[in-house]
Parts: sequence; C-alpha cells; structure tokens
Amino acid sequence: MIELPWDPEVESPATIAVIGGGPVGIETALYARFLGYFVSIFESRRVGHRMLDWHHRKLAINVAECTTPLGIAAIKAQDPSYQIPDRSTFWSGKEYAESYLLPLAKTDLLFDDIHFLSPVSNISRLRTFRDQPIEPQERCNDEFRLVVDGRHRGTWSARADIVIDCRGHHQTTDGIGPGGGAAIGEAAVKDSFYVHSVLDRKFESKRIVGKHICIMGVSPRACQFVDEYLEWYPANPGGRLTWIVPADHEHWSGELRRTIQRVENCNFSELQTYELLGIEKIQKEDVGWLLNVLMWDSTVVDFRCDLFVAFPAGRSIALSNSIDDRPSDPEWGDIPNFFTCEPGYYRLRASPLEFANSDVGMDRVILNAGTGLDNAFDSIRQLFAIIVGREKLDLYRVMAENLSEGRV
Repeated sequence: MIELPWDPEVESPATIAVIGGGPVGIETALYARFLGYFVSIFESRRVGHRMLDWHHRKLAINVAECTTPLGIAAIKAQDPSYQIPDRSTFWSGKEYAESYLLPLAKTDLLFDDIHFLSPVSNISRLRTFRDQPIEPQERCNDEFRLVVDGRHRGTWSARADIVIDCRGHHQTTDGIGPGGGAAIGEAAVKDSFYVHSVLDRKFESKRIVGKHICIMGVSPRACQFVDEYLEWYPANPGGRLTWIVPADHEHWSGELRRTIQRVENCNFSELQTYELLGIEKIQKEDVGWLLNVLMWDSTVVDFRCDLFVAFPAGRSIALSNSIDDRPSDPEWGDIPNFFTCEPGYYRLRASPLEFANSDVGMDRVILNAGTGLDNAFDSIRQLFAIIVGREKLDLYRVMAENLSEGRV
C-alpha cells in the first residue's frame, strides 16, 4: 500500500511533460493523451533514434513485447489499412522504428506535441526552491519549469504539472586515461573520435578500409565494435586494428574476455590487443592521431593510428538537474520504482542495453536492445492508475479487447 506525504492524483486536463522520444516516452505520451491530458514531448534528437541506430540488428524481444494494443489502435485510427504485425516476429531496430514507433509518433494524437532537437537541460519548480523546508504537498501544488535548449528555437522554458522522465539510464562515461580518468587533451578532441561500427546505420566502409584503427574501451559497445569488425575484415583486408585493453582484464566481464580471446584466435596479425594502463595524452594531427600510452610498468610510449575509437565503460549517476532518487521512507509503504522524492516527477525506463547473464560463473555483459520494454509498459499502466486515482485502470486491456472484437 502506498502512503505518500503528498497526493499523487492529478485530474485532467493537466499538462504532462514527457522527456525522451524513444519507445517508453512515446507510449507514455500516448497513454496520457488517451486519458485527456495535455502532453509535451521533449526529444534531444529525433523519435526512435536509438532504435534507428540499432539498424539491422535484431531486437531481443518479439513484436508482442515491444508494441501495445493502445499503440496499434492509434495507428489504425490514423491509417485503417495498417496491418497488425505477427506477434511472434523479431524486428530489427530499423524495422521497429519504421513499422511502429515512427507511425505512432506521426499520429494526430502525438505529432504536434513533439519538440524535436530540444533537450531538457534543467528542471525546477516555478516558485519553490529545491531545499526550501516546506511540506511535500505544497511542493506538489507548484508547477514545474523546464529549460529547453532547442536547436532551432534557441533556449526557452516550458511548464508542466507532472514530469515523466523517459530518457533511460543516465550515465557518466569513464575517460580513456588510466583508471577511467581523462587523458590529457581528451576533452578538446573527443568529438573527433570515430563512433560507427560495421552494422551501424551511418557506417561508411570507405572510412575504415585500409586504415589503422585504434579502439580503446572495455564496455559492451567496444566488444560489439570489435566483434563486428572481425566479421567484416576477411572480405575487406588491408587495414589494421589495435584494441587497447586493461592489464587486469581477467577481472572484467565474460563478454570482454570472450571477445579478446576471439581476436587472439583470429590468425590475423593485423588484429591485436595490447594490455595497457590507459592513454596518458592524446593529440589529433593533420593526418591521424598521436597517443602517449601508459604501459603496465608506467612507462610512456608514443603510438600512432589513422582513426581512434573510444567506448569506455559507463556508470549510472543521479540526474544532473537536482531531482533526487526514489523515496525510501519505510512509512510510505511499497513504492514503485518510478517514484522519486520530488512530488510529481517520475522516471520510466526499460532495462538498459547492458545487462548480465550467468556465463561460466561470471557476469556476462551483452547488448540486447528492447529488453524490458514490456515491463516499462506495465509501469506506464501502474503510474497512470495512480495519477488518475483508479487502481484497476488498464487502457491496454480495454484496447486489446476492442481490437480482438473488431471495434478498432
């Protein structure tokens, strides 16, 4: 039972700000619109850009788990010829975006409410300061103020009664220096790092054919880059890949160890791993890169390459906009994980792309796009049941019945 020190119910019409235009953000906005709320969606890039970037790689879940009856009904209302997809199909990221997510975002229910290229940089209350000692209910009665850094409109502010943050797991990224610190010169040149692996939507073969590539990082994304390069290289020989890995990589994930072993077993002398402490200094030259690498014995050696790729590990952090983590007061009862300490501010997210499975006794970190979307959709249902004040409210169930009976 939830016993919060504020009343989470908010009657419509009220304004809900949804931050993030991915699968969870779009579904959240759709659910709110069906309930009669005004909605503004703030997306830093374009709708579904992460799924589009996943490109032809298959999702980890099938159509039944990454779509909802509410979404299908909304698309069919806009386009009666829309065919409900086979629920057992496994779409690629591109197929999911083009067959479901983008058509949903383009419906009359949502399209005019989406602010593209408009990242939210700060969230506060309009009248009450973060540390002001007032009752939670009084804070709850004060509307939110969001600062938006729009690419075309410039910086502007918006207001909302409720904020639902669907940006996913916020992370800070380790640097390329020893111990995850920053290398000297890294901040000035990191925007010039090469970022596209072979199966990415924006990959251009001509950019890497015949080039010496140096990749730095131990994250799942780094392993993915190397794995896909190993598949691509036999048909496109002539280049060289050097992968800088930690000297103590035996203590890292099973996926990292597996990928390193695959490089060592590939029988291509041009593809190698080097155990280093990190990069002490990095410079971009007229042609290529100069790295001062720190060896395991702390000596510094110069190293040159044509392209530099960096996918360091990421670490989850608290939000940068001063909104606190979820409440933990035992007197409040069993609080769903989408609550935060800030009344009216919620976080909804699927599982991250990086998750762990048992792998010969150790955690294996892998990439599986789409994992946890079905749980996120259920959280949307739970959240709006609380906001509306109707415990058994379930628009997904109602719409599923309408679809099965041909009423949509």
